[in-house]
Amino acid sequence: MTDAKIKPVTTPVNQEQYNLSITKGLEVIASGGSKADAARAIYEIIKDENREVIIKAFIEGATLTEKGSPTYYYNVKRQIEKKQRDEGKKSTSKK
Repeated sequence: MTDAKIKPVTTPVNQEQYNLSITKGLEVIASGGSKADAARAIYEIIKDENREVIIKAFIEGATLTEKGSPTYYYNVKRQIEKKQRDEGKKSTSKK
């Protein structure tokens, strides 16, 4: 028996949205956007998928490496969650 890690199968819950996110990421890259911009666009579309699926989409749609994509996942997720918290604070302070 070997100590090699076995990666879980990463199949998206919604294949159509997954394909759309990859297309959108590649469009962002083709139009001169950064890899971070592409990753944010991908995350917005498939944020309800599990981590491994999103990372796989980053690799395919934002042209990230296997080693770099988890870092982008963490940063993009954190930025979007912070943005949502800030928007929630603004809406409750106006009432």
